[in-house]
This record gives sequence, C-alpha cells and structure tokens, in this order.
Amino acid sequence: MNKTLLTAFCLMLVSASLPAHAAKVKCSDFKSQKEAQAYFDAKKPGYKGLDRDNDGIACEALK
Repeated sequence: MNKTLLTAFCLMLVSASLPAHAAKVKCSDFKSQKEAQAYFDAKKPGYKGLDRDNDGIACEALK
C-alpha cells in the first residue's frame, strides 16, 4: 500500500469515528417549531443548540 493511499485510508477512519454531536443543527433547518421540538426531545445530534435559553422549548421563534 503506498503512502498516499494509506494516509487517505487513515483520514477516512478518523472522520468516521468523529462524535455524532459534532453536527450543527439550526432552527432554520426545520419547517416548524413542532418539528424542531420533536428533534430536540429525541436528543438527536446537535439538539442542545436548538434551545438557547435552556427552558426545554426548541426554536421558540418558529412558533
């Protein structure tokens, strides 16, 4: 295996092992507050960023 191919393979393995919470989710990714709240309640990757005031309600501006 040549060095370039080995390097590419190693980078692929590292990127595949990155934590799922690295995802950036924004309120604008959702069509409604209800949809954002469902995502938040399911604790999917990046969900904490949907509740800026930590009151348990995601994307309040979408209401």
